[in-house]
Amino acid sequence: MSDQTDEKALSLFLAAMPFARIRDQLGMRSVQSVEAAITRALKKAQKGKSPDSARQVEIERLDSLYRQLYPLALQGDLKAVDQCLKIGEQRLRLIDAPVKAQSGLLEAYEHTIETLRDQGALDASDEAVIQSGRMIASQIDYATTHGAGQEVTKALYLMPHLMNVLDELGATPEARRRIKEAAGDAKETPTDPLEAFRLKQFTAERTA
Repeated sequence: MSDQTDEKALSLFLAAMPFARIRDQLGMRSVQSVEAAITRALKKAQKGKSPDSARQVEIERLDSLYRQLYPLALQGDLKAVDQCLKIGEQRLRLIDAPVKAQSGLLEAYEHTIETLRDQGALDASDEAVIQSGRMIASQIDYATTHGAGQEVTKALYLMPHLMNVLDELGATPEARRRIKEAAGDAKETPTDPLEAFRLKQFTAERTA
């Protein structure tokens, strides 16, 4: 699989395209191939990068731009005033990023996964689904931490996809309700064929 295909898969995923459609559009073998391609693209994009160092570099760049624009803003240049305000907002978002990351969606997601593992509700076959949810939660966290306006809105469009993942893992109220109902039905249905037949006959007579 080429790096270009991996990057296209990641781009389509970030645009909220379902895995099956990405598979068909890029001519990939399976949904698992799509997930693997997205994972490779993410790892390549982050290779050699330190989030803290990158954040400090961006803050310094913003400070430099602010110093150039601030004198113009003081002279009444409305465009410079607007740019200074935007730079200030972006700077504050970068400064607050570590704090937000500690209480973000990904942290809550990981706690949910850990709880499900402790309950024995997950096994190795669930890893692809788990990783899908992790990627979605990370993308939402990144946008809400570093983005603004439409960037945040677009990221929040990924929320239904995350809810679908949680539902598949049995980690939503509705999923738990279905599991309880299924467990109740299984408990009430006799495993012995003769007993099941008698119960069926008895039920038919009661409702006749």
